[in-house]
Amino acid sequence: MSLLQDSHLKLLDVMPEQPYNPQVRELFTHLMHAGSLTSDHDPLHATAGSHEQGAQAMFFVSRAAGIVGVVRYQAYGCPHFLAACEWLATWMEGRTSNDLSAWSWREVERVLEVPANKRARLLLLDDVIRQLQSQQPA
Repeated sequence: MSLLQDSHLKLLDVMPEQPYNPQVRELFTHLMHAGSLTSDHDPLHATAGSHEQGAQAMFFVSRAAGIVGVVRYQAYGCPHFLAACEWLATWMEGRTSNDLSAWSWREVERVLEVPANKRARLLLLDDVIRQLQSQQPA
């Protein structure tokens, strides 16, 4: 286990009221898509947010024949945001451009039970999707 994984697992353990649902806890402790893609994949790239805003996501996406292949991301934010990035990366793989067009941040909000005061961070993921779509060939 890396130092980063160990430290973010401890964060969940010290939360007094456990404000995270089981899905958030599972995704947050298993960030399987965290990382980046090499230039061999000729990835699309999208970034939204900033450290100053309290949340930032950079997504790297490979694609072939209009289908999303491998997805990786680097993110900064609270457990809800990191879980949302993981959820989105998992959802994106194997999807078409049309599927991406239909995606709504409201779905991840519902699944992860994101509190109202953190919903604006989910809009950053909407920005990521729109940036990726703008890079897709017509």
